Amino acid sequence: MDQRPIEQWQETIDPLKLVVGKVIGRGTFGVVHKGSYNGQTVAVKVVDLGGNKGIITKVDAMESVKNDFMKEVGIWQILDHPNVTKMIGATMSMNINSSHKNKKSKVESNFCVVSEYIKRGSLRSYLFKNRDKKLPMKLVLDFALDIAKGLSYLHSKKIIHRDVKPENILIDHENKLKLADFGESTFESLELFYTSGEIGTRGYMAPEIVRRKPYGRKCDVYSFGICLWEIYCCDMAYTFDLDKITYEIYKEMRPSMPVNCPRLLAQLIERCWDTDPRKRPEMKDVVTELEDMIKSEECETSSQDNNSVFGCFLFFNRVKPNARVHTL
Repeated sequence: MDQRPIEQWQETIDPLKLVVGKVIGRGTFGVVHKGSYNGQTVAVKVVDLGGNKGIITKVDAMESVKNDFMKEVGIWQILDHPNVTKMIGATMSMNINSSHKNKKSKVESNFCVVSEYIKRGSLRSYLFKNRDKKLPMKLVLDFALDIAKGLSYLHSKKIIHRDVKPENILIDHENKLKLADFGESTFESLELFYTSGEIGTRGYMAPEIVRRKPYGRKCDVYSFGICLWEIYCCDMAYTFDLDKITYEIYKEMRPSMPVNCPRLLAQLIERCWDTDPRKRPEMKDVVTELEDMIKSEECETSSQDNNSVFGCFLFFNRVKPNARVHTL
């Protein structure tokens, strides 16, 4: 795995100007607060230093958390794209103010990364709110294109997100989607990665990762395919406990494709979630295909046609997700 050298830490914001407010969500490795920095409303991800087991006290464990934090910041700070949440800065200072007395809002870590605040929250929340009426096809394709452009940009920078899911995609006031939460992200190397553990989230995790085989950026393409299905269906692809499913079952298990799904879109989804990563397209090619679909008369499907496919694709009963998720 490509481990870029971690440079000496430098504060990129003034911690005295940062005020951490109420909890608005949880990310891969921390709690997300609403806050303010220099008078601007921001989102503040505070790194979890122990979760349910309490604050980390061992020096080696703390050093590992620190290195992971610096790696996330190092990746995020070089990103600048309309479909990627903008990072404002990061701090490891102990001088952080909290504007809430509620214990749930107490800042228990001095590892904070500050980003733009996106009020409308996550794509997961948006899909849940619209689960009974579905989305117009034009919006489905626009959402898909936003995610594809964001991932294509990451891959052009030799970065793999590794945890692409609706919870980690935010929607702004103009209905534009932005990738967020780079806690699992890494730089891509010339050779495929091996992993001794699971990276990402079950249900969006590529089969090669589940099987602990070599993997590369195509793991993001698989996750994108699952997300695209969920956007079209306005539902969750898997609602059962994937931890109890063996790889041999998981590798062939995919949601049923709705009969009214436009042919080109269905084919794209199926190629993206192919078990063989070599058969999955590059995200830059997905961008081109989606742009062509938007122009194509084949995908000029009415929202009424899309509505008619509600409720036919899940293996088990729907699990109600957290309706208010804002994750970084």
